[in-house]
Amino acid sequence: MNAKLVAAFRGEAQCGREAGAVQWRLSGADRDGEGKLEVLLCGVAGPELPSRLSEAELYVQGEPGDQAWELRSGGGVLAFKARAVQVHRGAAAAFARALPRVTAPWSVRAGWVLLLDALRVPGMVRLLQKLRGAGSADGAGGVE
Repeated sequence: MNAKLVAAFRGEAQCGREAGAVQWRLSGADRDGEGKLEVLLCGVAGPELPSRLSEAELYVQGEPGDQAWELRSGGGVLAFKARAVQVHRGAAAAFARALPRVTAPWSVRAGWVLLLDALRVPGMVRLLQKLRGAGSADGAGGVE
């Protein structure tokens, strides 16, 4: 059976023992991405992990429900069984790249600031509605 790569760390990964459902937390930089990578191991029946792993890679093999996990680092392999494994990748960099870099001109931003500040004054909404109604008295462009 071939092992499938699930997660790979760039540089050192910190390993920490947790209390509760999660027994081990591995965190560090994602080798394939720009963000942070975190792996949570639940229901682990296997070896104690060192506090740091260098260039760690997590592999899985087997069928769902009967999976064997391997944590490879620095030429060593730690094999274990786990009830569940969660992989969390940081999405902040990808999300920032997906957003457009369009910035409104300062005059537009200043206009919105002035309008929103003016709308805080009691009665300003009614005054603007009257002015808007007076400007469209000829019936063109008025929204009812």
